[in-house]
Amino acid sequence: MTTLHDELKSVSDAIKQQRDEINLQLHLAKGEVKDDLEDLEEKWRQLMDKMSEISQEAESAGRDILESAKELGTQIKEGYERIKAKI
Repeated sequence: MTTLHDELKSVSDAIKQQRDEINLQLHLAKGEVKDDLEDLEEKWRQLMDKMSEISQEAESAGRDILESAKELGTQIKEGYERIKAKI
């Protein structure tokens, strides 16, 4: 015969398991977001380098550098939007 104590322990154990699973998933998601953010930060540094390159060579800067910088900017913007959607 199941006692009230046994029933409460069963409920408590189920809640604890669910809580632990959620905490693990949250931890893993934070790691994924952190990795995404690190990737975006590297792209940000690349964009800043390209912008510096463009400003230093404004007259002779080729269209390819400008287009590359625009593409990198778009990738960064979309990446930040993905991270924002995950948190």
